[in-house]
Amino acid sequence: MIKLLKKNKFTIIVVVLFVGCMFGVSVLKDLFFPNEGKAIYGERLVGKVEVKKETYDQLKEKVQSNEKVESVDVRESGRLINITVTVLNDTSLEDAKAVTNGITDLFTDSQKGYYDFQVFVKKTDANENNFPIIGYKHHNNSDFVWTHDREKTDISS
Repeated sequence: MIKLLKKNKFTIIVVVLFVGCMFGVSVLKDLFFPNEGKAIYGERLVGKVEVKKETYDQLKEKVQSNEKVESVDVRESGRLINITVTVLNDTSLEDAKAVTNGITDLFTDSQKGYYDFQVFVKKTDANENNFPIIGYKHHNNSDFVWTHDREKTDISS
């Protein structure tokens, strides 16, 4: 056995170095490219319920039809549908919250049971008190929950 090792020590060294290099390359690849070939959200999106682009277009049209709305943006991120609504500067809190009435009516029951909805309502005037407001609807709930009404405070010292 020792004669075999002495006779083939160069070959054994080359094989060990090759295996070590391959292991090192694998570790470096996982270090620099951690999500390559892997789902970003892991197993959370198994059984995903698809929403067609037409549904999002209808949602934008429905919200934009309100005279208080300037613009609407809809984005899907994993199991969350983010809706950003920009309203006119003279819109009250109640009117801003009412903009979201019927948003979920455009989605099927399976879509409403899969996705959470998050609505950001903002004004173009960044100094406006009480805005932005955020409404959130968990997939198990039927109504939106809103941030508490609050006033901006000036932190100048």
